[in-house]
Amino acid sequence: MKRRRFLQSGAALGAMAAAGTLFRSSRAGAAFGETPEPYRQIGLPPELRAENILEVFLYGGLTTWETFYGVEAYGRPDDPNPDLRGTQLHTFYNPAAPESSLLSSVLSECGLAAGDLGLVPFARDALGMNVSLGPLLAPLIARKDVLDRMRVVVTRHDLEPHEAAIPYALCGRALGSPQMACLGAHVQRHAMEHGDPGRAAPYAYTFTDLGIPGDNLQASLATGLHPATARPLLLRASSEEFLGLLKRPKVGAAPERAAFDGLLSRYVDQYRDRVRYRREGDPLRASRLSELSQTIRAVASAHELDAVLDSALFEQTVTALCGMENINAPAICLRVIAHLLTHPAAPARYCCFIDPGLVMADGGGGYDTHAETCRTQAMNLGNTLTELLSHVRRPDEQGPEAEGKLDLDRTLVILNMEFGRSPGAQNELGRNHWPYGYVTVYLGGPIREKQRGIYGAIGPDGRATTFVKPPEQRIAALLALGIWPFAQEGFGVSDVEGTRNEGESAEAALARVLGHG
Repeated sequence: MKRRRFLQSGAALGAMAAAGTLFRSSRAGAAFGETPEPYRQIGLPPELRAENILEVFLYGGLTTWETFYGVEAYGRPDDPNPDLRGTQLHTFYNPAAPESSLLSSVLSECGLAAGDLGLVPFARDALGMNVSLGPLLAPLIARKDVLDRMRVVVTRHDLEPHEAAIPYALCGRALGSPQMACLGAHVQRHAMEHGDPGRAAPYAYTFTDLGIPGDNLQASLATGLHPATARPLLLRASSEEFLGLLKRPKVGAAPERAAFDGLLSRYVDQYRDRVRYRREGDPLRASRLSELSQTIRAVASAHELDAVLDSALFEQTVTALCGMENINAPAICLRVIAHLLTHPAAPARYCCFIDPGLVMADGGGGYDTHAETCRTQAMNLGNTLTELLSHVRRPDEQGPEAEGKLDLDRTLVILNMEFGRSPGAQNELGRNHWPYGYVTVYLGGPIREKQRGIYGAIGPDGRATTFVKPPEQRIAALLALGIWPFAQEGFGVSDVEGTRNEGESAEAALARVLGHG
């Protein structure tokens, strides 16, 4: 990592006393995310709020039909409508000849199932159809304690390219909007204004093993109208060089580092005086100056982040699955995330993992399967779910065996994606982009037994008939943390359809997305 790049990353480390003071002094009114007085009675009670969020972004789009939305009655080979035959769950599976079906052979090879799909009934949708969980969810189906805390929310939009859909899904804002800020930026900003003013470690992180900025994945770091210090810290599965730079070996020992940092701060102070009118008030037309100053302060506190990130967490992991052996980037990232979310001194409040998969899909991303869907998605989803659930505490785990594991009473897990995959085949064995009906999944946090189930419905043509759009999903996630999302830097009433004011918008998002009416 180049020194310039490290300094750029330093802005994301800015959860520190000086930055916290800067935030508070720059706002005349309430801090970001504080619920206005008229709406204090709206929202989740403290005991139902999540303390933190783990968002798994299934980059490329998960196939909906073999996972969270299997309706046996749709797309059968004998469907009266010839345009619907052999679609959705039956694209690669023929119930009249299960053993010879492509999906069955892949499941058998990967040790997931054989012959019969073994669908697990889950809930009824808004159309009254029985929706089952598909065979690619085998690791999740084995965890009844997690399924009991699962809510599936039907999602829809009309953006087919990755480049447009990814920012919309991650930020709830269309590409080009000045308000386009990722969920981590909102959480980081709120935590800095309401948290420990002396803390140096970030509250929000983004993890990936992909080469950003492909397909607009920079949206996972977007700050929109927030200050630069709201930017989440980007880490990769291979972060050894970054961890080494945190020790700042080229600057010298502690006394030399202090002198170096003091000199840089002095230079910034001198320049600040030059861009203030008569050397009074705030700097004029110098927005980058505050970012530079915050970066310098953050770099000076890098040793505190070094104490949070243990290099042993990034040790390489190799996994064999479906007859292939690969370096397991998801395992490394999820291991670090579990450590950060459960850290005893500086716990993270938000971690986003952009899942590249165990193997690269033919379209480039972990789930972007245009030429071949069944095998790639079975491997990548099976691996990610296995690794994720290994860090989720079981009800019978107590004491030391539960240490460092996620508690679903405290952590909300979101399975998000830019869109799903088409109900029919593409290139015979693959599936195309499909934003017109897919799902977003919520595990734990405010989702209890009463909230378990499905919101919305997808019809026989694969298009959602009752659904929620990405902005409302982002609003609900912030409300799950007790963060009021309606602000200039956040969202507006118009982002929640059918509502007239902030109170109605909050109530609708809580009811539709999180199931709290």
